[in-house]
Parts: sequence; structure tokens; C-alpha cells
Amino acid sequence: MMLRILRLAVLLSLVVLDRGLRADEFESQSEPYNRAPNDSTANGDRASALFQSAEREASAPAATVSQPIHVVSGLELARLREKIRKVLDLYYPRHQNTLDNTNWELMHSIVAYGTDAQVFRGGSGGDKVNAIGWMCYNGPCKGEQMLYVDRGKLVARKGVGVQGHYGQFLAILAQSRVKPDYPMLVGGKSFTIADLIEHEKEDCSSGDELTFKLIALSYYLDSDATWSASDGQKWSIERLLQEELKQPIRGAACGGSHRLMGYSYAVQRRIKQGKPVTGEFLRAQTFLYDYQRYTAGLQNADGSFSTEWFVRRGDRPDIDRRLQTTGHIAEWLCYSVSNDDLRHPKMVQAVDYLAGILLAEPDRNWSIGPLGHGLHALAIYESRIARRVESSPAPADSENTLSTADSRTPGRAATGAAPSEAPAAINGDAAAENAEFDLGLERSGEAASGEPTF
Repeated sequence: MMLRILRLAVLLSLVVLDRGLRADEFESQSEPYNRAPNDSTANGDRASALFQSAEREASAPAATVSQPIHVVSGLELARLREKIRKVLDLYYPRHQNTLDNTNWELMHSIVAYGTDAQVFRGGSGGDKVNAIGWMCYNGPCKGEQMLYVDRGKLVARKGVGVQGHYGQFLAILAQSRVKPDYPMLVGGKSFTIADLIEHEKEDCSSGDELTFKLIALSYYLDSDATWSASDGQKWSIERLLQEELKQPIRGAACGGSHRLMGYSYAVQRRIKQGKPVTGEFLRAQTFLYDYQRYTAGLQNADGSFSTEWFVRRGDRPDIDRRLQTTGHIAEWLCYSVSNDDLRHPKMVQAVDYLAGILLAEPDRNWSIGPLGHGLHALAIYESRIARRVESSPAPADSENTLSTADSRTPGRAATGAAPSEAPAAINGDAAAENAEFDLGLERSGEAASGEPTF
């Protein structure tokens, strides 16, 4: 009897040990919100140690002494920048057309090239017109108009072939820095982008996906702005951020990359406005740092990011899947990481990989959505790194400027006629409007003591 009890005890201990090992294995690959942020480094070192911290966690216990920040040389960055410009130049002339392409597809051309994006009117042999002008004047795409007037107010449709998400069109206009007074013409009635902003504000509803509204309204509104939705509920940028922080990353649009971009836009605009990063902004900032570090830990040896998005490591050979995941993830990271991490060899490797696959197969029929976001990632990276490569010193307040004319269409001014009803000039001084792009993790005060609750 004693022998049987002893055997049973040994068996139970092995089961417990096995479960413990599996739990530890899961924890090591779990998303950041399943564990508290690692506050072992001072807040001042956090943003500039993203890839270093991921490397240390993958290979050895965290060091107690700050590690040097490794960045590539100016010559290497110049070579990468030239490679990126080749890609952007190569794909720029491949304009879509209003006969065969949908509104959704045209929006993804705009996200890549911003205010310089053009479209062939009436078919591939038609006149070239400004893509944003065409859409803001409600020009039909594949026979369908995306905008309409409801009780005197401007409304944007959501569905197949138009917006895939509420607020998506306004978010793309925001990322292209289209000014709020830019004109729109719908149903014979004149509007401006400001009217579309009001529509998206009034249409806020708790429980809905608010990702693209957060991107758009963070750009166009003051970070302390408040308003009432059509149902009388009070809203603010901070409430939008709070609602989005309740939602998971995994399973969200495009693996969750757009949700992360929404968090990043809200935090970056808050910092740019010189306001304290507290409350939901601080929660988002801390979460973003953890998620950047987590994502760096999933990077593949060739520089690509996981083909399983943020779920686990993944290295599928499918090149279309690799463009989709690496393009979207790099787009978010190129926008949000610090200047030092932007020049880290692993970040450089990721961008070089993305540019390389697009250069290697220029005649491939890439899916329009992934291609647009991949090109946008390259455009953001090129413009952020440009001033560090050029010999002339840049003003301290504009070192990370995203200049549409310089980055999305390298060496080329916007060409082609805009729609006759719309002005060709869309955005203002890009340098003045969007100077800082990193999240300011190294300069915004103490980190949150606990993880966000989701």
C-alpha cells in the first residue's frame, strides 16, 4: 500500500511539474497585456533599448548594467534610403483607375502615396487626376460612390468596396495630412473635411470598433477635445483611447496593427501638443512600449516579422503573406519607434527585407491592401531617416518630418491634373504639422506601475 501511495505521489508531482513548464512556455510567448511591464530599466532608456531588450530576453537574463545602443552607420542608412526610393519610384506610376478599382482599393493607393496619389479617370487609358480630389468630390469608383448626404449631413458608407471600417477614409486623409478646410462635393452640396470630422464624432458608439476614428480624430482634434455623439453620450480622445484599450490586439483588423497605430497616433499627438502624458495616454504609451518589445522578439532571422501577426512566431514561405504581415507591422513600428531604434540593425534589416521583396518581384500582382501599407511603411521610414543622412543639420523640432513630396514620390513633384472641381494643393507645410513621430517614451515621466486591464 505504501509503495502504491509513493508511486501515486511521484506521478502527481510529475504532472504538476509538466503543467508548470507548459505555463512558463506559454508565458514567454504571451502578449504583453498578460504580464506586467518590465520596469527594470529607467524610463529614460526604455525607447532607445527596444531591440536590445528583445535580444537580451531571447538569449539571457536581463543585464543590470545599461547596454550600449547599436545603430547602423550613415553610409548604410544612405544605401537603404536609396533602395527605398527605388521602390517608391518603381510603384508610383502604377495608378489605379476609376472603372475597375473600388473606393477601398483607391484608398490604399492614397495611404501609400498621400496627396501625390493619382488615378486614371474612366479606365486605364483615361486622364490622370488627383486621387484624393476624386474621392472628396465623390467620384464613382467601379460604379459606386462612397459618400452621401443624410438630412443635410455628410456620411461615409461602410461595406464591401467602400470603407472597410468606420472612420477609415478620414483616417487615410489624416495620414495624408489633408487640411480640414479642403473642399468636398457630395450630392450637389458643398462640404469640407471638417464636415466629415463632425460626422465621425457624432457616430461614436461604445462597443464599436473605433480604431480608425481614433487615428483620424487624434490628428484633427486637440487631445483634450470633448463632444457629444448623436445619442447624447459624451466623448473625448481619451475616451476613444480607453474604449480601444479594452479591445484585444489579436483578432483585430490586420492582425491588430491598425489598433496599435491608433494608440500611437493618440500618444504622439498628445506629446506634440506639449500636454502631460497621463491617464489613458500613459496606459497606452506603456502598453505600446511593451508591444514594440514583444514584436521585436517575434522577428524572423531574415528580418521579416511573424507571418502569424502577433499571435506567435511564424515564418511561412508564402511571399504574399509575408508582405501582408511585415508591411503592416513595419508600418506601425516605422511610425512609433524611437530615433535610436529606427537605426538599430534589426529595424534596418526589417525595412531592407520589405524593400527587397518589392524590388525582387516588380511584376507580381500584389494584393492592393498589403502593397499600400508596405509602401507606406517605406515612405515613413525614408522620411524619418532622411535628415540623419543628409549633410545639412535639421532644425531640432523637425527631425522626424514626414514630407509627402519628399518621401512618397522621391524626386518628383505632384503631376497630373486634379479633378476640375478640386484644387491640386491639398496639404500645407508638412514640417510644421507633424514634426515628431516617436512616442516620447524617453522623455515623458514615470512609467505606469501596472499593466493595462483589458
